[in-house]
Amino acid sequence: MTDELVRAITKNNAFRAIAVDATDMVQKITENQKASNLGKTILGRALIGGLLLSNALLKDDDRLVLTIDGNGPAGKIVVETSAEGQVRGYVSNPEVTLPLNEDGSENVGAAVGVDGYLTVTKDMGEDMEPFTGKVQLATGEIGDDLTYYMAKSEQIPSAVAVSVEVDSDGNVISAGGFIVSALPDATDADLDTLEEKLQHYPSIASILETNHVPMELLDQLFGAKDLEQVDATPVTSYPETSKARYAQMLETLPVADLQEMLDQDHGVKITDRFTGKEIDFNAEELQALISEAEDK
Repeated sequence: MTDELVRAITKNNAFRAIAVDATDMVQKITENQKASNLGKTILGRALIGGLLLSNALLKDDDRLVLTIDGNGPAGKIVVETSAEGQVRGYVSNPEVTLPLNEDGSENVGAAVGVDGYLTVTKDMGEDMEPFTGKVQLATGEIGDDLTYYMAKSEQIPSAVAVSVEVDSDGNVISAGGFIVSALPDATDADLDTLEEKLQHYPSIASILETNHVPMELLDQLFGAKDLEQVDATPVTSYPETSKARYAQMLETLPVADLQEMLDQDHGVKITDRFTGKEIDFNAEELQALISEAEDK
């Protein structure tokens, strides 16, 4: 199974739609962070949402950073992604647990909280200043909040739906979603019809669990005969930051700070927030970095 993002447009030119299946990617990223089932659901929804937004708002290798901080027990959620289908992210408290909702679903809204903001920063290259938009969190469920962001900050009427299904053993069974945005040719009747279809839309999990084809999420909404697929992009996680790159980062610190790490801790351990892995520099390696810095 290969994770994939697809872009499509309705044949009446009323809506642009993007859908993604990111099941494998969500499993890998959340597993590395030792997340609980609730933590996997939260981070997975944010990763999917980031992919959808970046592909709706950016092009090429432009990057987008999505930050959600509702002051709930899950803590801050950070996702970095590009329009090329690369993504990574973390949740501050990946092991968060709460009682399930009455219907048996994970209580994402309570874990994320609503006492805070959803922030989107778009980095569109060296020639342009990064743009940041911010909205108050509405429900903490992430999909609703992204829908509100698109309408309020981007002024683009849209519907965003994200879903992560995790079994009792912690396996991600399905993870995907879609964003549908109105184009200038959309009429009031088109919008009313879409709203009606969204109200009766089946669960994303029930569609993706069958064969993991993201285009079927859109076919279910509009009908295959009324859609034209524009293109498709593989979804992958960003490559892990190498130890050599972390060494370069350490070299930017004042020599006095590096010497203090050496004297007090006999080295330094860095935890990569995006992978949960520890990068260890022992005393000998840290001394070598100090010597290199002093020679510059």
